Amino acid sequence: MLHKTRGVVFKFIKYRESSIIATVLTESYGVQSYIINSVRTKKPKYSVALFQPLTLLDMIVYYKESASLNRVSEIQCEHHYQSIPYHSSKSAITLFLSEVLYKAIRHESHPEGVFQFIHDSILSLDHLQSGFENFHLQFLLKLTRYLGFYPESGSEITTQLRSSNEKLSRQVDQMIENNYDEKVPGLSAQDRMDILDQTLDFYRLHVENLAKIHSYRILREVMRN
Repeated sequence: MLHKTRGVVFKFIKYRESSIIATVLTESYGVQSYIINSVRTKKPKYSVALFQPLTLLDMIVYYKESASLNRVSEIQCEHHYQSIPYHSSKSAITLFLSEVLYKAIRHESHPEGVFQFIHDSILSLDHLQSGFENFHLQFLLKLTRYLGFYPESGSEITTQLRSSNEKLSRQVDQMIENNYDEKVPGLSAQDRMDILDQTLDFYRLHVENLAKIHSYRILREVMRN
């Protein structure tokens, strides 16, 4: 039976000569894997650009609960990003966050509200013209509400930092509460790196298979500039 759902792409891998397998968080069924045929051909039915990290999709899919791989009937882009593909920092952020999400949200997992949170957050990133240097930190901190390990306070994140621990823990509290377009004053590039490292350590206490984030190095290089 065919079902309509929205989705957000986590990743894709090549499959056989011309197809891919896309891992998508769907609004209706949680994380699903779909075989997309004839994508890597001269005249593909769907552009591979549809399956870049955190692309938002409208989908009509076949769904069978017992199937590890399902198929799609129709796919189209729900929102064409205006800035993310053309801005190196935003592209690095989406690549990094998609990898964390892929590892943090289990297959067929469906935490209540998580799809809408990711959907609305990525639209916010696309619309922000400046002041998004804390976006990835805020996103990870806010995401914990949906994954079941929301910190009691910022000090729970920054507990291992020796210098400026109290200051950074207050700033972490601010980032959790602030909207994405609200700035946190006094944060240096190094402060952001320290908070990112400690936030990832906090995630590793609760999420298996998060030991190595391959896009971490790219994010650090881009956000350092």
